[in-house]
Amino acid sequence: MDRIRQLETAAAAIEPELRLALAATAMAAANAPALIPPLVAHWSAALPPAGAVRAVELAREALVKMLATIGAPRVINAMAALVDAADGPVRAALSTDARRTAREYRYEPTRERGLGLWRGVYSAQADRLQAKIAAWCPDLIEVIQTDLYGRLLSDCRVLDARATELCSICALVPLDVPAQLKSHTMGAARMGASPAEVAAAAAIAEAVCEQAAQIKAIRHALS
Repeated sequence: MDRIRQLETAAAAIEPELRLALAATAMAAANAPALIPPLVAHWSAALPPAGAVRAVELAREALVKMLATIGAPRVINAMAALVDAADGPVRAALSTDARRTAREYRYEPTRERGLGLWRGVYSAQADRLQAKIAAWCPDLIEVIQTDLYGRLLSDCRVLDARATELCSICALVPLDVPAQLKSHTMGAARMGASPAEVAAAAAIAEAVCEQAAQIKAIRHALS
């Protein structure tokens, strides 16, 4: 319960239905999926039924969107912990249809949508950063802009651009990548996040890192 109170305090500036998504993202990045089920139970009880379903849907989408940032193995483990912890009525109400299908995937519109978000997040630095990455590896910038930004991050049907950038902050803090964290902290502000929301996302992730380290230390002591 102390862990949940710590996260509730950190998340005070975030709307209740989005808190689980941010925390679950940080827990996936910190490789601590065992921390997710108590949060699912807590926020499912704290929210009305429709809000509980919405919270899990937002968390599922956050994990999908952060797939390339966090890595598939950790996202899969976090997704299993998230959905398996939801009670029967919540699981029954979750969407069962894939949103990103071959029927809707068209390369050029997807790439243009990705470029739009790329420019929105990086602003005046967008072209310079694109050229730098392309010089390192042309395939890398292509995949980032088309698949990551185009197909994943800029799809706002469930999570809007502001919430997505807050999730990026939660994913990047445990990964300890200061340059990318700085960019997405500024990107979150450009996408409409308030200073309090940006600070809350970072605080959630920092609290998760602390909790994950405690669990790791206990496991090490017991081994």
